[in-house]
Amino acid sequence: MTATPSEIARKVDAMWNDPAERARVLAELQEYGQETYEREVERVCLAILKLCDARANRVAELVGAAKRDYRDVLMWAEYPGEGQALWALRSDLSKEERLRLEELRRQDRQQYLDWLTK
Repeated sequence: MTATPSEIARKVDAMWNDPAERARVLAELQEYGQETYEREVERVCLAILKLCDARANRVAELVGAAKRDYRDVLMWAEYPGEGQALWALRSDLSKEERLRLEELRRQDRQQYLDWLTK
């Protein structure tokens, strides 16, 4: 999923009315991406915004999680259903299980896109 700085700003504006709170959240988000191993900055920042559920105090916690392993934050935000489906990690999925996994991925993607366009 493609993310841009303008999408991040739009989501922050939509999630917080108070300009001081928006500035605080944006400052917290800027803490991610300072190190060379902190990849996909915009995508991770959008994931953090989705996961924080408009609670500014959670942003720093999620930035910390992203700094430890950004892939966790992306999985939690973008693939919540698939992330819970431990059975999907098996290499010998049946046809029905593969179809079920495809449906989970479709639902996860739709849920993320719905959130993104709000």
